[in-house]
Amino acid sequence: MVIVTPLSRWQLSTQEEEKIKDVFGKKLAEITDAGEMRSMMKTLLSRSEYLMLAKRLVAFVLIEEGYPDVEIGRILHVTRATANRFRLTYRYAKEKNEPLVRIVHEVRASEVMKEILKSLVKYAVAAAGGRIPRKGIF
Repeated sequence: MVIVTPLSRWQLSTQEEEKIKDVFGKKLAEITDAGEMRSMMKTLLSRSEYLMLAKRLVAFVLIEEGYPDVEIGRILHVTRATANRFRLTYRYAKEKNEPLVRIVHEVRASEVMKEILKSLVKYAVAAAGGRIPRKGIF
């Protein structure tokens, strides 16, 4: 059982919560335009929430690439424990054959991700030598 910080003083019933999540999921599935999706996500999520979702996706790609938790933590500026949670989440998704796994494979194969991974490797090599670029990865 996962304990989550309450979002409101007045909790929704489990049924209400499921209905809201179902409507949200269906509406997300209807969006096919990348610009529209980006705009919606930026409107719905705070900057840090949006970034954390993006980091999770990149972490899953790095896990597929065989990176250890320590390197994932360094590259994405998360703790090793967080990187390990990403790994466990992704392992569970793979065991259940979740659609996320297919998405991760598609992202991993994309040209954009190949460029990002090259930048990450350059960054990791410099960081391993004790030189951490001020600008970050890009």
